[in-house]
Amino acid sequence: MNGRVALTERPGEATTDFNATVVYLVPADSGAAKTKPTKAAVSMNGRAFVPHVQVVTPGSKVEFPNQDPFSHNIFSTAAGAAFDLGLYGAGKSKDAVFRRAGAFPIYCNIHPRMTAFVVVAPSPWYAQAGNDGRWSIAGVPAGEYTLHVWHERATPVAQKVTVPATGLGDLATTLDARGFKFAQHRNKFGKEYDKNSAVRY
Repeated sequence: MNGRVALTERPGEATTDFNATVVYLVPADSGAAKTKPTKAAVSMNGRAFVPHVQVVTPGSKVEFPNQDPFSHNIFSTAAGAAFDLGLYGAGKSKDAVFRRAGAFPIYCNIHPRMTAFVVVAPSPWYAQAGNDGRWSIAGVPAGEYTLHVWHERATPVAQKVTVPATGLGDLATTLDARGFKFAQHRNKFGKEYDKNSAVRY
């Protein structure tokens, strides 16, 4: 099946991050959504997480290799996925296991503008949209599902869909991003970053 996502932006703004959209299907029969853990990676490169959004299934291990010439401290305080990998330098890698479904923000305790998301889909049928907002999920059995569409700047959408044996195409979904406001995250102790620090990003 395939479809396309659109984001409603504030006047004068255009969507440039369609590929941060995650789409997944949850069958009405929850026992049919059997998943296997996967391995994935989110690198630190140029004071940024690459990719910005990574999709995995429950129980998956995500590696966090440091490809920068300086140290990072990767952490999350999200309920159900809290971890702290500590400070580690260039060329090293640490990992975290994500056991629960959800969208979990990932931060660096040194660089206050570094943010990524690990989205744990409770389903084997998931995808990320392309740069044009289009997405495709192969091998979806016929049946009743709830389609979940997530983007960090919008309220998630869930809608019932029926997938026929011939598949479902051109499914259009619109998310509302007009209420999004960027907010710098706090450090792993829940405090504001030191504005007088030598780190600038």
